[in-house]
Amino acid sequence: MRFLFLFLLMHSSMSVADSGLDTLKQFHNNIKTLKAEFTQVLHDVDANEVQESRGIVWIQRPGLFRWEYSNPYPQVIVADGSKIWIYDPELEQVTIKKESDAIGSAPGLVLSGKRALEEDFNMKEIDRKDAYTWVSLTPKKEDADFSEIAVAFIDKTIAILELKDKLGQRTKIHFKGLETNISLDASRFEFRTPPGTDVIGGEQL
Repeated sequence: MRFLFLFLLMHSSMSVADSGLDTLKQFHNNIKTLKAEFTQVLHDVDANEVQESRGIVWIQRPGLFRWEYSNPYPQVIVADGSKIWIYDPELEQVTIKKESDAIGSAPGLVLSGKRALEEDFNMKEIDRKDAYTWVSLTPKKEDADFSEIAVAFIDKTIAILELKDKLGQRTKIHFKGLETNISLDASRFEFRTPPGTDVIGGEQL
């Protein structure tokens, strides 16, 4: 199963926070741009690994991101502040959604900081007896694609994003090589539909 996503949101130079919720709020307030490599692993309900994917993510708050999968299959997810494009070059297909329709089902968009987290999530700290500081976000929207989104920090740096869907499957996204508050080219957050591509849910741009 290929996980269509996308994300996200993070930080490597936040000020000291007293708790996981404080750390998450510091991220939300202080980080304007982000670039990171990621490894994404999908687990089934029995915790068996189903698929591993890799790529790079760029985020510019508020509301912009580009999520590029390179392995095992190419895929691009772009948010420009009003719409989200999910492009599959092998299928020559792009799905276009309004940003307002994706809130609560696209954690990467929500955590990119356009809306206050409290508007869309119930948040609490969780203790998993490991080296990370975890915060759980439960969508308030009943038709959200995910039943829980968990964010892990270590040394006040975002490390893991974990998504649990309604079927009990979990997707863990591990970040490395984070760069924050750097200059990003505005073209990263633009998408032009390639000729011959099938468009679902929107007009070809």
